[in-house]
Amino acid sequence: MSKQPRPQRQRARAAARPAPARGLEHALARARDHARTAAAEAALAARALLDAASLGASGVPAEGHAALRSLLRWLEEAAAGAGGGAAARWAAALADALDAEIARWEARSRSDPEARGVLRAFLGLRELLWELGVQRPAPDVAAPPPRPPAPRAARRLERVAVEPEPGGRGRADRPEPIR
Repeated sequence: MSKQPRPQRQRARAAARPAPARGLEHALARARDHARTAAAEAALAARALLDAASLGASGVPAEGHAALRSLLRWLEEAAAGAGGGAAARWAAALADALDAEIARWEARSRSDPEARGVLRAFLGLRELLWELGVQRPAPDVAAPPPRPPAPRAARRLERVAVEPEPGGRGRADRPEPIR
């Protein structure tokens, strides 16, 4: 039996390898991104360890201890700040790829009834990811100002004299309901 990996594994390994750096600035930027991601993961790992230790010692999550709340908050802020936007970029890339597949299967489902099941699966996946909070980040550009409403034709009000009913009582003064 050969010890050589299968061609599929070779392709997968080649695809997983990062492209070589194009220069010093590119290599430093990649290193910075990896360091931020590693720092964010380390902060989240420390938070998980605090939870595990707290649950093991007292049966209560770390958030239940007032003394640990500020440390937990700091770890969460460190993880969010150290992420460097990698999660937002990942979510945007995933949403773009999913939208492209949905568009492709929508077009195909117009002529192929079997494609509708695949389309429904992709739509369900998009809905599931939305519920889990994986969403495309909001664009940085401000939304265009709302349009002013279309001008309406001026309405003319008519004044009508209201006369009380015989007996001096108006409809609003009646004790019985109006029918």
